[in-house]
Amino acid sequence: MKRNRRIRSTYPEAQAQELSIKEAAAVYGIVCDVVNVREAKDRLSSLLDRAERGERIVVTSDGRPKAMIVRYRPMIQGAKWTSLRALREKTTIVEDSAPILRAERDSGY
Repeated sequence: MKRNRRIRSTYPEAQAQELSIKEAAAVYGIVCDVVNVREAKDRLSSLLDRAERGERIVVTSDGRPKAMIVRYRPMIQGAKWTSLRALREKTTIVEDSAPILRAERDSGY
């Protein structure tokens, strides 16, 4: 019984797939390096150091991209939430502001 061999990075087919991944990323202005899973497993520490410096590394399995190692950036979710009660306490409404509020409301704002 004949076994199918997996493509390794030393074969020309794997190098062609690596090149096509790099070209596809370059279309979007992304410069990246491509490593297979075994290589990523062996040198994970150095890949993480490179990602920390801003490089992007694509991890492939069987010649197909599976993951990308990128620098960590915390998620920013917009302005800090303020309760309505705090907003009401902060905003002072006096009798003189009623005509201004009515005019603004009637103007279609």
